[in-house]
Order: sequence, then C-alpha cells, then structure tokens
Amino acid sequence: MEKLLITICASDDKESELMQTSQYITEQTLQVPGCKCSSLFQDRDKGNLITLEQQWDQRSSLNDYFRSDHFTALLGAMKWLGQSFEIQINGSSGTEGLQAVQAARAKEDVNDE
Repeated sequence: MEKLLITICASDDKESELMQTSQYITEQTLQVPGCKCSSLFQDRDKGNLITLEQQWDQRSSLNDYFRSDHFTALLGAMKWLGQSFEIQINGSSGTEGLQAVQAARAKEDVNDE
C-alpha cells in the first residue's frame, strides 16, 4: 500500500477555488484503477491550508496516476492557485516526493518519443 500526502498552501483569496478544484479532482481520482481512497481536508484554523490524502494499491498504480490527466490538472491548480505545496509518499520528505513525481512523469516523456 502506498500513501500519498499533498499539502497545499493556497494563495490569498484562492482557498475556495483551490478547494473546489481539488474536490473535483479527488472525486474523479476515486475512479482510477489502484486508488483505494482519496480524501481532502481544509484546515479549520488556517483556511488556506489544504491536505489531500490518498492510498494506492501499489507504486506502479501511483506512478500511473502521476502521469495521468487528473494529476496534471492537480499540479496546475497547485501552481496557479497555491503559494506552495509539498508532496510526501509513505512519509518521505517533500523533496523525495517531488523527485518521485518528476521521475514518474519523465518516464512517460521518454516512452512517448
């Protein structure tokens, strides 16, 4: 089982838009093969802090997700509507999580050529 944890700090006045976009992507992700659960939370005290938690059956399913349109849309939302974000996989550091995403996405680019 693979656990994905993404923490996003929304830009000023973008919390609602980021939450709505993330909610839609979260609901769609539940239909992706290998996704066991996907939950979205907004911090009660810090409304601009949004957390996405997902569990995947295996790393290959998670890597497929990183290359999917759903994840591409999520990355776009995080970059356009967020101040910052952190990606952790199985409790890894944010740097390791981002490197895993980049490696999975680069693998697709090589396969497309």
